[in-house]
Amino acid sequence: MTTGRSDGIVRLFGQVRNYGWGSPTAIYDLLGEDTTGQPAAELWLGTHPGAPSEIETGCGRRTAAELVGGLPFLLKVLAADKALSLQVHPDVAQAQVGFDDEERSGVPLDSPRRRYRDRNHKPELIVALTPFRALAGIRDPQRTLAVARGLGYPPLVAAFAPLGADPTAGAATVLRALLTMPTDQADDLIGGLVDAVTGIGSPASPDVAGAADLVLRLAAAHAGDIGIAAALLLNDVALQPGEGLFQPARMLHAYVHGVGIEIMATSDNVLRGGLTPKHIDVDELLRVLDPTPTRAPVLTARTVRETAGTTVRAWDVPVVDFGLTEVTCREVTCDEVAHTRAVPDSSVVVRPPTILLVTDGAVDVGGAGAHATRLRRGQAAVLAPRPGLSASTELTFTGHGRVFLASPGSRPPL
Repeated sequence: MTTGRSDGIVRLFGQVRNYGWGSPTAIYDLLGEDTTGQPAAELWLGTHPGAPSEIETGCGRRTAAELVGGLPFLLKVLAADKALSLQVHPDVAQAQVGFDDEERSGVPLDSPRRRYRDRNHKPELIVALTPFRALAGIRDPQRTLAVARGLGYPPLVAAFAPLGADPTAGAATVLRALLTMPTDQADDLIGGLVDAVTGIGSPASPDVAGAADLVLRLAAAHAGDIGIAAALLLNDVALQPGEGLFQPARMLHAYVHGVGIEIMATSDNVLRGGLTPKHIDVDELLRVLDPTPTRAPVLTARTVRETAGTTVRAWDVPVVDFGLTEVTCREVTCDEVAHTRAVPDSSVVVRPPTILLVTDGAVDVGGAGAHATRLRRGQAAVLAPRPGLSASTELTFTGHGRVFLASPGSRPPL
């Protein structure tokens, strides 16, 4: 057994990203490292040029891109102690037009006012490792108006009035008014809203109770930000561990709190709408946004196969950029096999290049013409395409642990 590089499975070393909204402990705990005193927000595993992963070789480390080329996806561990910005991502056509326009205009790629850093879309899937709170998609306008009334703050009810006049696209009107509001008016609106929520007592409905809690949580992290009011336009989602949330192009969303596995198309295109000190381009945000009310796209994992000692699950997404699979395995005793007459089968068919990340326990990964490689909690590896390796390859998993596998997707877009 090897603990570094094998013929087909290569240890992968990601990069930790230290953003202010991150957790001071969660990612360090996963990696088995001492905390640094800085909040660790994300662990990146992939070939994104912003924080490229490295592979282990007999001659030191090299970038993963040298082995696998540019991956169409980026795998992350995301750990949020504070809310991320309200944001929306363009579809492919919007990204291509936006990028080309900024290139012609000469806006530097590293400019804080740059909106499009590439020509790609950025669909995302987050799978909760802990209870995870998120905001996703424009909520039914009648529910949002009921929340505004329930919070007992008339200026908020007035600000949300366009939802009643135009249920289909009123959210865009509300967003424009909020995000272009003069600073003194915005300060008064948010200050009054926080005061009203602080003294609200026992809300009459779960929606109002959730909104009151959300306002106070956001105010603690983003004091005075007009995005606190804008956030109330969205579905407030509570994911349980194992549940997923898919963010397609053009959907306004934000992550509030929790730890999860995130996978996305390789892109940096983000248009922000509040809860951030970064640049907000209101016109471009609203051009990209789909303001149509929708339910939050919560996904339940599909069980691909369940055998003695091994469970394989996947979250089906309507994009070809990525697919995410989870393998949970445990040792099976001879008595269990004799009693159930079950034949242990730990094989999983994957499509290289595939990134593997162990989040619990220790797992031995074999197959692809290679010796088994042991991966422990917090360790990652990549199965790279190579001559003689078929487009679909069978891996085997033994041990006691949980592994996430990120690969190019196989389903056509819906």
